[in-house]
Parts: sequence; structure tokens; C-alpha cells
Amino acid sequence: MKEVVISSQMNGISIDRSTRTVEYNMIKHWHPECEIQYFFQGKRHFFIDQQHYAVKEGSFILIDSNQVHNTYSDKELFHDRLVFHFDKKIFEATATSLGIDLELFLKEHCGVVQIPHADRAFVEDCLIALASEIEQKQIAYQAVVQLNFFELIIYLTRLKISGAMHSLPTEVEGEINDFVNEVQHYIRDNYATVGSLEEIAKVFYLDKSYLSRIFKKCTGYTITEFTNIQRIQQAQRLLEDSKMTVAQVASHIGYENVTYFNRVFKKYVETSPLQYRKKQIAYKKSLREKNNN
Repeated sequence: MKEVVISSQMNGISIDRSTRTVEYNMIKHWHPECEIQYFFQGKRHFFIDQQHYAVKEGSFILIDSNQVHNTYSDKELFHDRLVFHFDKKIFEATATSLGIDLELFLKEHCGVVQIPHADRAFVEDCLIALASEIEQKQIAYQAVVQLNFFELIIYLTRLKISGAMHSLPTEVEGEINDFVNEVQHYIRDNYATVGSLEEIAKVFYLDKSYLSRIFKKCTGYTITEFTNIQRIQQAQRLLEDSKMTVAQVASHIGYENVTYFNRVFKKYVETSPLQYRKKQIAYKKSLREKNNN
């Protein structure tokens, strides 16, 4: 069961705090917004890109735009967490005025940080105040949201500089991880023509069951998932920047069946290829009009 504590949004920002007492697993996905999650209570597991994290009370999760990620339940099902999605453009002007390189910050801090126990009240107060401002929308609330956001950014920057920042990734054996990286590079370079698990295993002179097991252990993906994600991300670029039809895009990235391509695309992007193209065209048009005004 999910119980919503708070759910609100403003231009370019949405925030949600809820509790769950049942199993909840999310497929691997990505989105143009950045994402922050904070756990007041409970435990869960995250995959961000190819890194696995076990999160718990006091865990602060930061996911950059278009980073592939998912989350799934721990044996302990109850959790109380806050999720904050934001378009980084909303904060660019303030970041510049404060001398903060927001792009660099997001790059350096993505992943999971365990907030020191002594600092949790501060972090939680910032997040709760931010959520309250977005929900209540009192006079000048946008300015207060900016202030609360950058309080967190500055706190995390100081935490890292002080050496007190403690990340929580699980470690994978070096040699196996290096080998799996080779397989990933092979799939990225040949995403349109790469074959089945069995065919990839033959390329690397491995038993397919062993390859499947170590790839999943190191990356959190099955071979099929990883291949599909490379293809769909390339499909997004083609739909945005080329005049190929949906069928041509599907064929170009390795899908013979356009119906199957549509199904896989919608699974990861949560919209159809045609709707995605229309949305991106409208977005770019609005940016041009804004810049010309």
C-alpha cells in the first residue's frame, strides 16, 4: 500500500513524499529531469548506470538527467522517501550568480551518499521546507525554493570537501569488472547488429550462462536489457535529429519488427516513438520562439 504524504509541482519541478508497505519494483528507465531521493526510513536497492547501491535511512540519492536507473524492494518492504524531479535549467541563473557550476556538481555527486547522522535533521528540514513551499505557493515561493535547493547543494559540496561524504556502492571484483566493460563496449559499438546472448558469448569464447551471470552481477542489466537501452537511446537521437520514419529508425537500430520496436520504446520512454518526436519538435520550437523574443 502507498500513502502519499505530499505531492505537488511548479514549473520544471515536482516533489512527492510517500510511504509504502508493499513490494514495489521499477523497470530501468531514464528521463531528461534530474532526480533526488531521500530516505527518512526503510531500505531499498538502486541501480544507477552500472552501479548497484543498497540504500537505507539517511541515504541521499542524486541522479543526473538521462542516467539509466531503477529501484527495487528490499526484504524490509516499508519505506518513507521523498522524490524530487527538476529541470536543471530552472536553477542555472541562480547557480551562475552564486558561482556554482551545476553541471559539474551533478557529474561529481551522482550516486548515493549516506548523510552523517548529526546532519540529517538539517537535510530533512531543507527538503521538507522545499516541499512545503512548492505545495503552498505563497508569495515569492519560487525564490525560497531556489534558496532551499542551493542550501543542499552547498552542504553536499562542503561534505565532499571535508572528506565526510560516504558513498554506498557495492564493489565488484576488478578483473571480472574489466571484462564486463569489454562486453559493454562491444554492445555499444555494435548495438544495431549485435546478436543473441549465445552469439555474444561465442565472440568472447564464454559459456552463455556464465556471461549472463557475471554481466548481471556487475551491471544490474541482462544482456537483452543493456542492448535494448543502447538501441532506444540511439532511436531518441534519430527521432529528434533526422527525418527518418519510425519504421526506418527501427530498422536502422536493429529492430526488424516495428511493432516490437514501438513496444520496447514505450517501455523505457513511457511514450510512443511518434509522440516522442512530436513532443521534441514542439519543445525545440518553443525554445526558438523564446530565444527570438
